[in-house]
Amino acid sequence: MDNKRVKIVKIEKSINDGLYNVFLQEEEGQRMLNIMIGDFEAKKMSMIIDKIVPPRPLTYDLFYNVLLGYDISIDEVIITKFFEGVYFANIVCSNNGQKKVFDARTSDAINMALKYNSPIFASEEILQDVGFLQQEETKDNFLVKEFTIIIEPSKQVQIKELEKLLEIAVEEEDYDSAADLRDRIDKLKQELDNQD
Repeated sequence: MDNKRVKIVKIEKSINDGLYNVFLQEEEGQRMLNIMIGDFEAKKMSMIIDKIVPPRPLTYDLFYNVLLGYDISIDEVIITKFFEGVYFANIVCSNNGQKKVFDARTSDAINMALKYNSPIFASEEILQDVGFLQQEETKDNFLVKEFTIIIEPSKQVQIKELEKLLEIAVEEEDYDSAADLRDRIDKLKQELDNQD
């Protein structure tokens, strides 16, 4: 199936504490995707969009600088599938005429695409399966309905994502956030234990 080019239309705080929703819309259509990402990834995404340059290179800046130093470009990012509440993505890179495809977390792939100003695509299959229309107008234009899809990831998925965020917080020496993330991980693990 074809891939459709998409663009970020909105980043907003999620109802799930510490997470954000990124809304992507196909450029030649109305269908949208709602991808839930971590606080750190959302902040980095906003910094890139707003062209805010940190005083020292952050993780995405470092990765970008290393790739650039070796003349590796990111040709495109493709959001390939949606499985058990999680989106999957590929980063397509090239160097000296050779192409390589790397599996990546969708939030990381989007951040790198933004750094490189590379196109982002979503598979037609994903847009058909979980895509939605933000609003739908009736013929007489008197009624506007808004549709929102909220995908609640499983506690196991939330724990894995929070653990990745915890690693980033520790790497960046953001110990307040690290402590908060650790508490949330412990709470989710307790909730899982109580279910058994």
